[in-house]
Amino acid sequence: MKRFCLSALAIASGLACLPAWAETSPNLIANGDGEFGRCTNDRAAATTIPGWTVAEGNPALLCRAAGKGIAGKSAIWSGLYGSALTQTIGLPPLSGEVSYSLSGKLGAFGGKGRATLKLDFLDDAGKPVGPSAGLEMKSTGANGALPAGSRAIVVTLRFDGKGGFADDLSLTVGAPADAPKIVPPKSAVPAFDHVFIIMMENTDFGQIIGDTANAPYTNGLLPQGFLLRNFQATYHPSDENYLAVAGGDTFVKGGQYFPKLKLAVPNIADRLEAAGKSWKSYQQGMGPPCGTSIKYDKDYEPDEAPFFLFADIRDDKARCRAHLVDIKELNKDLAGVDTTPVFAWIAADDYFDGEVPGDGAPKSLRVQDGWLKETLEPLFASPAWKTRRSLLILTWDESSTEANNHIATILFASPGLIRAGQASDVHYDHYSTARTMEEALGLKPLTANDEYAQPMNDAFAH
Repeated sequence: MKRFCLSALAIASGLACLPAWAETSPNLIANGDGEFGRCTNDRAAATTIPGWTVAEGNPALLCRAAGKGIAGKSAIWSGLYGSALTQTIGLPPLSGEVSYSLSGKLGAFGGKGRATLKLDFLDDAGKPVGPSAGLEMKSTGANGALPAGSRAIVVTLRFDGKGGFADDLSLTVGAPADAPKIVPPKSAVPAFDHVFIIMMENTDFGQIIGDTANAPYTNGLLPQGFLLRNFQATYHPSDENYLAVAGGDTFVKGGQYFPKLKLAVPNIADRLEAAGKSWKSYQQGMGPPCGTSIKYDKDYEPDEAPFFLFADIRDDKARCRAHLVDIKELNKDLAGVDTTPVFAWIAADDYFDGEVPGDGAPKSLRVQDGWLKETLEPLFASPAWKTRRSLLILTWDESSTEANNHIATILFASPGLIRAGQASDVHYDHYSTARTMEEALGLKPLTANDEYAQPMNDAFAH
């Protein structure tokens, strides 16, 4: 049986070698109808879109109920800020003139926004051959001949402004070719003994990064860390971002908070315990374990870490008291490797996380910077950091003023495990955070959002 395999350019697209039965290929666009993955009913939320690589923005798979004109279960949605998505399709060796046929539905809810689909043809060296082709919103199809020497096609779906959507995208060629197979992006995240995460609040990337006057400690750490320059949060406002990291979805529609939010869904704590790994949440101002009162700290908010948002933790008082503790316990636990949990979420109160002092304003930055210095210096000096393989993800929940929810995220690791002082322009989001932590600790994914998210591969020394 004759089989055709892909060029090296298409490995990241998740296509496999399959039998060639006919002279017309199957649809070569992976997930062109937006049916594969976890859709949302909230137009303000972002999701992972399996089969596609996000270059910019916060696109989503939008459920049919949330958008008139969507066929099937869901469609690809622009998100609130516009976005760009790509995938690379490999072609078999071709001889003679080979045709292609492109079709799909590009639209915009309420006449707002613009959607376009572009094809760029590349040779085996990755260089362009022939003119580009594609679809505009008013066109439903395009046909032509593949330029001579085509070995791959880069498909770019772009949404300018919010409101655009794409559905039933299809690209076929007049030759046998491989059918697409959607697989999670490959991970190069190494195994770690300990993972720590800190999520600060309501600060733009441009407010914190580069302000050495108001955030000297944080900026002074950059030579020791790996900076993600193209990181976007998944939601406005806060709690759904915490849910994305710890639960793999934003779950609810519209801004909702503790105590209203109580979800009976799997979460990262469940995965840790199933794998026999220890974990704790350290929260400033909690007082006694599992406490929700503000009597010990007027700025304490139980949902500054996500675990009170999950029913199986909140309703199980013994479990809650065992794992949710005041931040005063952190340095005691860091004193020994055996007392340092495998996974730790460390949270400031509403003042020191930057929200109360002004959401990324100069005073807010100074407050955050001081708290981070006080918290991180003992962590970096701990036995678990110095003698074991430890990873810290420092991030923020959402932006303050930047319209595209652009936030800072910095990764730190025990010596020799991170590309210290380097930076990345690869697009990441809070689902990438979840995927990276799962890969680091060998945990099973929670939803399609974290399973198919792009792990932060380029942060690590290889």
